[in-house]
Formats: sequence, structure tokens, C-alpha cells
Amino acid sequence: MRKTAGILAAVAIAASALFAAPANADTVTITSGGSSFSAGIMSTCAANYSEAKVTYTGSSSGTGRTNFVNGTFDFAGSDGAFGAADAKPASDYRYIPVVGGPIAIVFNVKGVPALRLDATTIGAIFRGTITTWNDKAIVALNPTAKLPATTIAVQYRGSKSGTNGNFAGYLAANKASGWKNDQTWAIATGLTNPVGTSAPDNATVAVNVSKTDASIGYVDLKDAVALGLKAAAVKNNAGQFLLPSSATAAKFLSNMPVATNGLVTIDWAKAVPGGYNASLITYAIVNTGKATAKGAAVKSFVQYVLNTCVPANAAKLGYVALAGGQALKAKALALLIK
Repeated sequence: MRKTAGILAAVAIAASALFAAPANADTVTITSGGSSFSAGIMSTCAANYSEAKVTYTGSSSGTGRTNFVNGTFDFAGSDGAFGAADAKPASDYRYIPVVGGPIAIVFNVKGVPALRLDATTIGAIFRGTITTWNDKAIVALNPTAKLPATTIAVQYRGSKSGTNGNFAGYLAANKASGWKNDQTWAIATGLTNPVGTSAPDNATVAVNVSKTDASIGYVDLKDAVALGLKAAAVKNNAGQFLLPSSATAAKFLSNMPVATNGLVTIDWAKAVPGGYNASLITYAIVNTGKATAKGAAVKSFVQYVLNTCVPANAAKLGYVALAGGQALKAKALALLIK
């Protein structure tokens, strides 16, 4: 009798193991990517999420949107909307704001530990109108700095980039000469052959600045801090020179309105005391049309990003967690994912 009971117990244990195994074997895999600006925090969220296997590949917002349209990505990370000429998803979709952050204007100039810039001067540097570090416009903003007569080595994003779009949008809104709000750098600058060296993503721009003397570039704060890059204090529209930070970007972004489709209307020329104007919002572009096989899993992950991961990690990684009405709107939009 005892032998029979032991056999039955062993069979029961084996059976329970069999039924438990598929839970791991059938774990949903969510494939996503796009915005390299937000790759630092989105990769962190993906790694810490336990309800599904999530991959996030930072490349560019344009790549993210393209891969979402062709079905390669279950959702896209993008720092901007689809352009008028872009292919659009066949099904209904929404932009869900998930995180914000400052665009750091990083520089590497020997003998210059700190730098002050304004939108006009930044625009002239990146279009090649200002070509040397001791140009009178830079000197006027930095009268005590020992600025060398060396040629400025511009580093920029060559891909169709959301960082490009927001950086150019900030410059255009602040009347920097020659700038247009566009994610393609040549269009944004109005130059067929832009000055400087292009790179495919923010991380590479940061590396290029770190390795190139007399250089300047624009990247997310996480990549800047990771390489120990110095960032310029940028004059805001309240007349203050501010460094990029989670706090100064949050101050600027906090009152920007969210449209029905999820896009945040950023007024880069708005005077916000204590606010860093060169800031952006990253979106998760998601399906809200016909239900998909992974829709429930994507919805759960995006809700985790909004409710748990970003609030817990944004500030320490150099990003901004949404708050107030922006957060409420984002969470309501996440309920529409299918």
C-alpha cells in the first residue's frame, strides 16, 4: 500500500512539473525598438519586466516607426510623429507619451570646463555659420572662458531621428537662422551637405564627441553622463542659463498639452522659469485597431512602463517621468491597446 502511494505521489509530482513547464515555454516575446534617445530607460524597463520577454533595440525613431508599420516591431519607440510622406499603419494606432528628457548639448574643448550657449548661437554652430570656438558670439556668452581658435567639429545624427526633429524644432521655434522642424538633418538644416560628422544613433554621437577634440553634439542625458561629457548651460526663454537635468526638463515639459491622439504639443519658445527648453517626449506607438495576438502583452508592458518603471527610474537615468494630466492621459490611452 505504501509502495503504491509513493508511486502515485511521484506521478503527481511529475504531472505537476509537466503542467508547469509550458508557462515558461509559452512566455510571450515582445519585440520593440526605435528611439535611441530613450533606449537607456526603455532597455531598463524591458530587462526588469517579468511578465513577458521584451526586447528594445535603440536605433532611430524613423526605424522604429517603419518597423512598426511592417510588423517587425510590436510597438515602436519614437520621439516624434509619422511624417506626411511616411507609410502609416493599416490599423488604428495611437501615440502614448511614456517618458521625457532634456537634449544635452555636449562639448569637448580642451581648457574649457564650462560653456554657455543660446539658441541663436547653437543654431549657427550646427549649420556651420560659426566655425571656430573663439567666434565673437560664443565669446560674448562666455567672457571669462579661454576659448581656443580651433575649428568646431560638429557631430550630428544622420538617420531619420526624433532627436533631430526635436532639436531642430527647438531651434526653429526660437528663430535660429535657417532651421526647419524636420527629423532628417539635411532638411532641418537646409544644407544639402551638412557640416560635421554623422552618426546612426545618440550613443555614437556621444562617443564621437568624447573622442574628438573641439567637438560638439546633442544627445540624451544618460549617454552624456555615461561618458562623462560636459554639457553646455543653455539660455532659456526666461533669461536663465540652465544645465540639462531631469528637474529642469520636467519643469519645462510639465504643462505641455496632450492631444487626443497622444501627441504632446511642445512650445519650445515658452518662457518657463527654471525650465530647460530643449526637451522632448518619447512615445510608444501602439495598435488600437483590430486586436492582435500580442496586444494584451503589449498593453501590460506599456502600463508597467507608465505606472512602475519610469516613475522609479527616470530621474536617476536622466529622464523625466510624466505627471499630472499628462500621466493620466497616457494611462487612459494605454487602455486602448489591442
